[in-house]
Amino acid sequence: MTPQQPALESAVPDDPRPHVVIVYTDAGGGHRASAQALRSVLEADGRYRVTLVNPYREVLAHLDPFTRFTGRNVEATYNELVLGGGRTGLFCRGFFILSFIAVAFLRRAGRREFARLWAATRPDLVISVLPVLNPAMIDAIKTYRGGSVPFAIMMTDWAEISRFVWFPKGTDYAAISGTEEGLARLRAKRHPEERIFPTGGLLIRTQFLEPLPEDIGAARVALGLEADRPTLVMTYGGHGGPRMVELADTLAAADAQVQVIFLCGRNETLARRLQSAHLPFPHLVLGYRDDIHRYLALADLFVGKAGPQSISEALALGLPLLIDEWRVLPQERALTRWVKRSAGGATFRRPAQFVREVQALAARPGSGSTPEVARRNTAAGDILRIVEALLAGEDATDAVWISSPSKRPSPSLQRPTKEQAYDG
Repeated sequence: MTPQQPALESAVPDDPRPHVVIVYTDAGGGHRASAQALRSVLEADGRYRVTLVNPYREVLAHLDPFTRFTGRNVEATYNELVLGGGRTGLFCRGFFILSFIAVAFLRRAGRREFARLWAATRPDLVISVLPVLNPAMIDAIKTYRGGSVPFAIMMTDWAEISRFVWFPKGTDYAAISGTEEGLARLRAKRHPEERIFPTGGLLIRTQFLEPLPEDIGAARVALGLEADRPTLVMTYGGHGGPRMVELADTLAAADAQVQVIFLCGRNETLARRLQSAHLPFPHLVLGYRDDIHRYLALADLFVGKAGPQSISEALALGLPLLIDEWRVLPQERALTRWVKRSAGGATFRRPAQFVREVQALAARPGSGSTPEVARRNTAAGDILRIVEALLAGEDATDAVWISSPSKRPSPSLQRPTKEQAYDG
Protein backbone atom coordinates (compact mmCIF):
# COMPACT_ATOMS: atom_id res chain seq x y z
CA MET A 1 0.00 0.00 0.00
CA THR A 2 1.41 3.36 -0.98
CA PRO A 3 1.13 6.43 1.27
CA GLN A 4 -1.29 7.97 -1.21
CA GLN A 5 -3.86 5.23 -0.77
CA PRO A 6 -6.41 5.02 2.04
CA ALA A 7 -5.43 2.65 4.81
CA LEU A 8 -8.85 0.96 4.83
CA GLU A 9 -9.00 -1.05 1.64
CA SER A 10 -10.42 -4.09 3.47
CA ALA A 11 -12.72 -2.20 5.81
CA VAL A 12 -15.95 -3.41 4.18
CA PRO A 13 -17.00 -6.81 5.52
CA ASP A 14 -19.89 -8.83 4.14
CA ASP A 15 -22.36 -7.16 6.49
CA PRO A 16 -25.72 -5.74 5.38
CA ARG A 17 -25.96 -3.21 8.20
CA PRO A 18 -25.52 0.49 7.35
CA HIS A 19 -21.89 1.51 7.46
CA VAL A 20 -21.07 4.68 9.42
CA VAL A 21 -17.62 6.19 8.88
CA ILE A 22 -16.47 8.52 11.67
CA VAL A 23 -13.67 10.94 10.79
CA TYR A 24 -11.57 12.26 13.69
CA THR A 25 -8.15 13.63 14.60
CA ASP A 26 -5.62 13.04 17.36
CA ALA A 27 -4.86 16.76 17.65
CA GLY A 28 -5.74 17.11 21.31
CA GLY A 29 -7.72 14.40 23.08
CA GLY A 30 -11.33 15.50 22.67
CA HIS A 31 -11.85 14.53 19.04
CA ARG A 32 -10.71 10.94 19.58
CA ALA A 33 -12.77 10.69 22.79
CA SER A 34 -15.85 11.91 20.92
CA ALA A 35 -15.23 9.49 18.06
CA GLN A 36 -14.83 6.59 20.46
CA ALA A 37 -17.98 7.59 22.34
CA LEU A 38 -19.89 7.77 19.05
CA ARG A 39 -18.61 4.39 17.92
CA SER A 40 -19.49 2.88 21.31
CA VAL A 41 -23.06 4.18 21.17
CA LEU A 42 -23.63 2.99 17.60
CA GLU A 43 -22.05 -0.43 18.09
CA ALA A 44 -23.97 -1.00 21.32
CA ASP A 45 -27.18 -0.29 19.43
CA GLY A 46 -26.31 -3.17 17.11
CA ARG A 47 -27.86 -1.81 13.92
CA TYR A 48 -24.68 -0.29 12.48
CA ARG A 49 -21.14 -1.17 11.64
CA VAL A 50 -18.64 1.56 12.30
CA THR A 51 -15.21 2.53 11.01
CA LEU A 52 -13.00 5.24 12.51
CA VAL A 53 -10.66 7.12 10.18
CA ASN A 54 -7.94 9.61 11.08
CA PRO A 55 -7.40 11.41 7.75
CA TYR A 56 -4.20 13.13 8.85
CA ARG A 57 -2.58 9.71 9.18
CA GLU A 58 -4.55 7.45 6.86
CA VAL A 59 -5.52 9.70 3.96
CA LEU A 60 -3.53 12.95 3.78
CA ALA A 61 -0.19 12.09 5.37
CA HIS A 62 1.69 12.51 2.10
CA LEU A 63 0.20 16.00 1.66
CA ASP A 64 1.03 17.33 5.13
CA PRO A 65 3.16 20.49 4.72
CA PHE A 66 4.14 20.40 8.40
CA THR A 67 5.84 17.04 7.86
CA ARG A 68 7.47 18.25 4.66
CA PHE A 69 9.00 21.39 6.15
CA THR A 70 9.47 20.53 9.84
CA GLY A 71 9.63 16.74 10.06
CA ARG A 72 6.73 16.83 12.53
CA ASN A 73 3.19 16.19 11.30
CA VAL A 74 0.33 18.57 11.97
CA GLU A 75 -1.06 16.58 14.92
CA ALA A 76 2.33 16.27 16.58
CA THR A 77 2.96 19.98 16.03
CA TYR A 78 -0.24 20.83 17.85
CA ASN A 79 0.15 18.27 20.64
CA GLU A 80 3.83 18.82 21.34
CA LEU A 81 4.39 22.50 20.60
CA VAL A 82 1.00 24.09 21.31
CA LEU A 83 -0.42 21.89 24.06
CA GLY A 84 2.79 20.46 25.49
CA GLY A 85 4.59 23.78 25.35
CA GLY A 86 1.68 25.83 26.68
CA ARG A 87 1.86 28.09 23.61
CA THR A 88 -1.78 29.16 23.57
CA GLY A 89 -1.31 32.77 22.43
CA LEU A 90 0.21 34.08 19.21
CA PHE A 91 1.98 30.81 18.45
CA CYS A 92 -1.33 28.91 18.64
CA ARG A 93 -3.10 31.44 16.45
CA GLY A 94 -0.26 31.30 13.96
CA PHE A 95 -0.53 27.50 13.88
CA PHE A 96 -4.25 27.73 13.16
CA ILE A 97 -3.73 30.30 10.40
CA LEU A 98 -1.06 28.16 8.72
CA SER A 99 -3.31 25.11 9.00
CA PHE A 100 -6.25 26.91 7.38
CA ILE A 101 -4.02 28.21 4.56
CA ALA A 102 -2.56 24.75 3.94
CA VAL A 103 -6.01 23.15 3.80
CA ALA A 104 -7.26 25.83 1.40
CA PHE A 105 -4.32 25.29 -0.96
CA LEU A 106 -4.64 21.50 -0.78
CA ARG A 107 -8.43 21.35 -1.11
CA ARG A 108 -8.39 19.91 -4.62
CA ALA A 109 -5.85 17.23 -3.70
CA GLY A 110 -7.73 16.54 -0.49
CA ARG A 111 -10.98 16.13 -2.40
CA ARG A 112 -9.29 13.53 -4.60
CA GLU A 113 -7.94 11.58 -1.62
CA PHE A 114 -11.27 11.63 0.21
CA ALA A 115 -13.00 10.38 -2.93
CA ARG A 116 -10.63 7.41 -2.82
CA LEU A 117 -11.45 6.92 0.86
CA TRP A 118 -15.20 6.81 0.23
CA ALA A 119 -14.69 4.38 -2.63
CA ALA A 120 -12.60 2.14 -0.37
CA THR A 121 -14.81 2.24 2.73
CA ARG A 122 -18.22 2.54 1.01
CA PRO A 123 -20.02 4.46 3.77
CA ASP A 124 -23.77 4.90 4.07
CA LEU A 125 -23.24 7.87 6.39
CA VAL A 126 -20.17 9.96 7.22
CA ILE A 127 -19.90 11.82 10.52
CA SER A 128 -17.01 14.22 11.02
CA VAL A 129 -15.90 15.12 14.55
CA LEU A 130 -13.10 17.40 13.42
CA PRO A 131 -12.90 20.96 12.04
CA VAL A 132 -11.14 22.55 9.03
CA LEU A 133 -11.14 19.53 6.68
CA ASN A 134 -14.91 19.35 6.24
CA PRO A 135 -15.14 21.31 2.94
CA ALA A 136 -12.90 18.82 1.13
CA MET A 137 -14.81 15.87 2.57
CA ILE A 138 -18.15 17.37 1.57
CA ASP A 139 -16.85 18.02 -1.96
CA ALA A 140 -15.79 14.38 -2.24
CA ILE A 141 -18.99 12.88 -0.82
CA LYS A 142 -21.00 14.70 -3.52
CA THR A 143 -19.24 12.59 -6.15
CA TYR A 144 -19.84 9.29 -4.35
CA ARG A 145 -22.99 7.27 -5.15
CA GLY A 146 -24.52 10.22 -6.95
CA GLY A 147 -24.33 12.42 -3.89
CA SER A 148 -26.90 10.32 -2.03
CA VAL A 149 -24.79 9.61 1.08
CA PRO A 150 -25.50 12.01 3.96
CA PHE A 151 -22.67 13.91 5.63
CA ALA A 152 -22.89 15.23 9.19
CA ILE A 153 -20.58 17.34 11.32
CA MET A 154 -20.74 16.84 15.09
CA MET A 155 -18.94 19.73 16.76
CA THR A 156 -16.90 18.69 19.80
CA ASP A 157 -16.02 22.27 20.82
CA TRP A 158 -18.35 24.44 22.88
CA ALA A 159 -18.58 26.95 20.02
CA GLU A 160 -16.78 27.76 16.78
CA ILE A 161 -13.61 29.79 17.25
CA SER A 162 -14.59 31.72 14.10
CA ARG A 163 -17.08 31.37 11.26
CA PHE A 164 -16.83 28.27 9.08
CA VAL A 165 -14.03 26.56 11.06
CA TRP A 166 -16.36 23.71 11.95
CA PHE A 167 -19.43 24.32 9.82
CA PRO A 168 -18.45 25.45 6.30
CA LYS A 169 -20.46 27.51 3.86
CA GLY A 170 -23.24 25.64 2.18
CA THR A 171 -26.27 23.70 3.34
CA ASP A 172 -25.55 20.20 2.08
CA TYR A 173 -24.67 18.69 5.45
CA ALA A 174 -26.27 18.10 8.84
CA ALA A 175 -24.92 20.18 11.74
CA ILE A 176 -24.96 18.56 15.18
CA SER A 177 -24.29 20.65 18.29
CA GLY A 178 -24.87 20.09 21.99
CA THR A 179 -24.53 23.62 23.37
CA GLU A 180 -26.61 26.78 23.25
CA GLU A 181 -23.59 28.72 21.98
CA GLY A 182 -22.99 26.32 19.11
CA LEU A 183 -26.62 26.31 18.05
CA ALA A 184 -26.90 30.10 18.29
CA ARG A 185 -23.94 30.59 15.96
CA LEU A 186 -25.34 28.12 13.45
CA ARG A 187 -28.57 30.06 13.34
CA ALA A 188 -26.78 33.40 13.23
CA LYS A 189 -25.14 32.38 9.96
CA ARG A 190 -28.51 31.13 8.69
CA HIS A 191 -27.80 27.43 8.46
CA PRO A 192 -31.16 25.87 7.54
CA GLU A 193 -33.16 24.92 10.61
CA GLU A 194 -34.04 21.56 9.10
CA ARG A 195 -30.31 20.76 8.91
CA ILE A 196 -29.59 21.62 12.55
CA PHE A 197 -29.75 18.69 14.97
CA PRO A 198 -29.38 19.63 18.66
CA THR A 199 -28.32 17.18 21.34
CA GLY A 200 -28.73 17.42 25.08
CA GLY A 201 -25.08 18.12 25.81
CA LEU A 202 -21.87 17.10 24.07
CA LEU A 203 -21.61 13.38 23.42
CA ILE A 204 -19.74 11.53 26.16
CA ARG A 205 -19.21 7.86 26.84
CA THR A 206 -22.21 6.26 28.50
CA GLN A 207 -20.01 5.02 31.36
CA PHE A 208 -20.24 8.53 32.79
CA LEU A 209 -23.99 8.04 33.18
CA GLU A 210 -23.70 4.80 35.15
CA PRO A 211 -24.53 4.64 38.89
CA LEU A 212 -21.85 5.79 41.31
CA PRO A 213 -20.18 3.23 43.60
CA GLU A 214 -22.41 2.46 46.55
CA ASP A 215 -19.55 3.08 48.97
CA ILE A 216 -17.32 5.84 47.62
CA GLY A 217 -15.25 5.91 50.80
CA ALA A 218 -14.37 2.24 50.44
CA ALA A 219 -13.54 2.75 46.75
CA ARG A 220 -11.15 5.55 47.70
CA VAL A 221 -9.48 3.45 50.38
CA ALA A 222 -8.97 0.64 47.85
CA LEU A 223 -6.89 3.10 45.81
CA GLY A 224 -4.74 4.16 48.76
CA LEU A 225 -6.70 7.32 49.50
CA GLU A 226 -8.63 8.35 52.61
CA ALA A 227 -12.33 7.64 52.78
CA ASP A 228 -13.62 11.02 53.91
CA ARG A 229 -11.01 13.57 52.87
CA PRO A 230 -12.20 16.09 50.24
CA THR A 231 -11.08 14.71 46.89
CA LEU A 232 -10.02 16.58 43.77
CA VAL A 233 -9.64 15.06 40.34
CA MET A 234 -7.21 17.07 38.21
CA THR A 235 -6.80 16.67 34.46
CA TYR A 236 -5.47 18.88 31.69
CA GLY A 237 -6.66 16.75 28.80
CA GLY A 238 -5.33 13.68 27.08
CA HIS A 239 -1.81 15.12 26.91
CA GLY A 240 -1.65 16.51 30.44
CA GLY A 241 0.04 19.77 31.23
CA PRO A 242 2.97 21.07 33.34
CA ARG A 243 0.54 23.38 35.13
CA MET A 244 -0.53 20.35 37.16
CA VAL A 245 2.87 20.23 38.87
CA GLU A 246 2.66 23.91 39.79
CA LEU A 247 -0.80 23.46 41.29
CA ALA A 248 0.29 20.35 43.19
CA ASP A 249 3.25 22.24 44.68
CA THR A 250 0.94 25.11 45.64
CA LEU A 251 -1.41 22.74 47.46
CA ALA A 252 1.55 21.22 49.29
CA ALA A 253 2.89 24.63 50.38
CA ALA A 254 -0.57 25.64 51.66
CA ASP A 255 -0.99 22.41 53.64
CA ALA A 256 -4.40 21.95 52.04
CA GLN A 257 -6.38 19.20 53.71
CA VAL A 258 -7.39 17.47 50.52
CA GLN A 259 -6.36 14.54 48.37
CA VAL A 260 -5.88 14.56 44.61
CA ILE A 261 -6.30 12.11 41.75
CA PHE A 262 -3.98 13.30 38.96
CA LEU A 263 -4.98 12.15 35.47
CA CYS A 264 -1.93 12.74 33.27
CA GLY A 265 -3.14 11.25 30.01
CA ARG A 266 -0.37 10.24 27.64
CA ASN A 267 2.16 12.58 29.27
CA GLU A 268 4.52 10.08 30.88
CA THR A 269 7.01 12.80 31.82
CA LEU A 270 4.32 14.62 33.78
CA ALA A 271 3.30 11.42 35.56
CA ARG A 272 6.90 10.74 36.60
CA ARG A 273 7.33 14.30 37.92
CA LEU A 274 4.21 14.02 40.06
CA GLN A 275 5.11 10.54 41.29
CA SER A 276 8.52 11.78 42.45
CA ALA A 277 7.27 15.05 43.95
CA HIS A 278 6.90 13.73 47.55
CA LEU A 279 3.60 15.50 48.01
CA PRO A 280 2.43 15.65 51.65
CA PHE A 281 -1.24 14.88 50.93
CA PRO A 282 -2.75 11.58 49.77
CA HIS A 283 -2.72 11.34 46.02
CA LEU A 284 -2.94 9.00 43.05
CA VAL A 285 -1.10 9.53 39.76
CA LEU A 286 -2.49 7.84 36.65
CA GLY A 287 -1.50 7.82 33.00
CA TYR A 288 -3.79 7.31 30.03
CA ARG A 289 -6.75 5.07 30.84
CA ASP A 290 -10.06 4.10 29.28
CA ASP A 291 -11.84 3.95 32.64
CA ILE A 292 -11.37 7.48 33.98
CA HIS A 293 -15.09 7.58 34.82
CA ARG A 294 -14.19 5.38 37.80
CA TYR A 295 -11.93 8.07 39.18
CA LEU A 296 -14.11 11.08 38.42
CA ALA A 297 -16.90 9.28 40.28
CA LEU A 298 -14.79 9.35 43.46
CA ALA A 299 -14.16 13.11 43.41
CA ASP A 300 -15.83 16.10 45.04
CA LEU A 301 -14.36 18.70 42.67
CA PHE A 302 -13.13 18.73 39.08
CA VAL A 303 -9.99 20.80 38.41
CA GLY A 304 -8.58 21.34 34.95
CA LYS A 305 -8.42 23.26 31.73
CA ALA A 306 -11.47 24.21 29.72
CA GLY A 307 -11.70 21.01 27.70
CA PRO A 308 -15.28 20.52 26.45
CA GLN A 309 -15.15 16.73 26.70
CA SER A 310 -13.72 16.59 30.23
CA ILE A 311 -16.07 19.27 31.50
CA SER A 312 -19.08 17.52 29.96
CA GLU A 313 -18.03 14.29 31.69
CA ALA A 314 -17.67 16.09 35.02
CA LEU A 315 -21.06 17.76 34.61
CA ALA A 316 -22.71 14.42 33.91
CA LEU A 317 -21.38 13.22 37.27
CA GLY A 318 -22.62 16.33 39.05
CA LEU A 319 -19.13 17.58 39.92
CA PRO A 320 -18.57 21.28 40.60
CA LEU A 321 -15.96 22.77 38.29
CA LEU A 322 -12.79 24.72 39.02
CA ILE A 323 -11.42 25.73 35.62
CA ASP A 324 -8.00 27.20 34.87
CA GLU A 325 -8.13 30.37 32.76
CA TRP A 326 -4.35 30.67 32.45
CA ARG A 327 -3.21 30.18 28.85
CA VAL A 328 -6.62 29.14 27.62
CA LEU A 329 -6.74 27.87 24.05
CA PRO A 330 -8.66 30.21 21.72
CA GLN A 331 -11.32 27.59 21.00
CA GLU A 332 -11.91 27.03 24.73
CA ARG A 333 -12.64 30.63 25.74
CA ALA A 334 -16.35 30.25 25.07
CA LEU A 335 -16.41 27.48 27.64
CA THR A 336 -14.65 29.52 30.34
CA ARG A 337 -17.23 32.25 29.78
CA TRP A 338 -19.99 29.67 30.19
CA VAL A 339 -18.50 28.41 33.46
CA LYS A 340 -18.44 31.96 34.83
CA ARG A 341 -22.09 32.48 33.94
CA SER A 342 -23.26 29.10 35.16
CA ALA A 343 -24.00 27.96 38.67
CA GLY A 344 -21.83 24.88 38.28
CA GLY A 345 -18.35 26.17 39.02
CA ALA A 346 -15.68 28.85 39.12
CA THR A 347 -12.48 29.82 37.33
CA PHE A 348 -9.01 30.86 38.44
CA ARG A 349 -5.82 32.26 36.94
CA ARG A 350 -3.33 32.40 39.79
CA PRO A 351 -2.34 29.48 42.03
CA ALA A 352 -3.37 31.55 45.08
CA GLN A 353 -6.92 31.75 43.70
CA PHE A 354 -6.88 28.02 43.12
CA VAL A 355 -5.87 27.31 46.71
CA ARG A 356 -8.58 29.59 48.11
CA GLU A 357 -11.27 27.78 46.15
CA VAL A 358 -9.95 24.38 47.20
CA GLN A 359 -9.72 25.36 50.86
CA ALA A 360 -13.28 26.66 50.72
CA LEU A 361 -14.35 23.23 49.48
CA ALA A 362 -12.46 21.48 52.25
CA ALA A 363 -14.09 23.70 54.88
CA ARG A 364 -17.64 22.81 53.83
CA PRO A 365 -19.34 20.28 56.13
CA GLY A 366 -19.69 16.92 54.47
CA SER A 367 -17.51 17.88 51.54
CA GLY A 368 -16.12 14.36 51.34
CA SER A 369 -19.49 12.68 50.83
CA THR A 370 -21.06 11.51 47.60
CA PRO A 371 -21.70 14.29 45.05
CA GLU A 372 -25.19 14.58 43.61
CA VAL A 373 -25.35 12.84 40.27
CA ALA A 374 -26.74 14.92 37.39
CA ARG A 375 -28.12 12.51 34.78
CA ARG A 376 -29.07 15.21 32.33
CA ASN A 377 -26.81 14.52 29.35
CA THR A 378 -29.06 12.91 26.74
CA ALA A 379 -26.67 13.08 23.79
CA ALA A 380 -26.24 9.31 23.41
CA GLY A 381 -29.94 8.71 22.84
CA ASP A 382 -30.21 11.84 20.71
CA ILE A 383 -27.39 10.69 18.44
CA LEU A 384 -29.09 7.36 17.78
CA ARG A 385 -32.24 9.16 16.66
CA ILE A 386 -30.21 11.57 14.53
CA VAL A 387 -28.34 8.75 12.77
CA GLU A 388 -31.61 6.93 12.15
CA ALA A 389 -33.16 10.10 10.71
CA LEU A 390 -30.19 10.88 8.45
CA LEU A 391 -30.08 7.35 7.03
CA ALA A 392 -33.82 7.57 6.38
CA GLY A 393 -33.40 10.86 4.52
CA GLU A 394 -35.29 12.82 7.17
CA ASP A 395 -34.37 16.21 8.53
CA ALA A 396 -34.67 17.94 11.89
CA THR A 397 -38.19 19.25 11.20
CA ASP A 398 -39.70 15.98 10.00
CA ALA A 399 -42.67 14.66 11.93
CA VAL A 400 -40.80 11.49 12.90
CA TRP A 401 -38.08 13.55 14.56
CA ILE A 402 -40.40 15.85 16.51
CA SER A 403 -43.31 13.44 16.99
CA SER A 404 -42.90 13.55 20.76
CA PRO A 405 -41.65 16.57 22.72
CA SER A 406 -39.63 14.19 24.87
CA LYS A 407 -37.76 13.02 21.78
CA ARG A 408 -36.64 16.47 20.74
CA PRO A 409 -33.38 17.11 22.61
CA SER A 410 -32.95 20.32 24.51
CA PRO A 411 -30.44 22.68 22.89
CA SER A 412 -28.90 23.43 26.27
CA LEU A 413 -26.66 21.26 28.37
CA GLN A 414 -28.60 20.98 31.58
CA ARG A 415 -26.55 21.11 34.72
CA PRO A 416 -27.00 20.85 38.49
CA THR A 417 -28.11 23.94 40.33
CA LYS A 418 -25.57 25.70 42.50
CA GLU A 419 -27.03 24.02 45.55
CA GLN A 420 -26.86 20.61 43.88
CA ALA A 421 -23.39 21.12 42.50
CA TYR A 422 -21.85 22.17 45.78
CA ASP A 423 -24.00 20.18 48.15
CA GLY A 424 -21.77 17.48 49.61
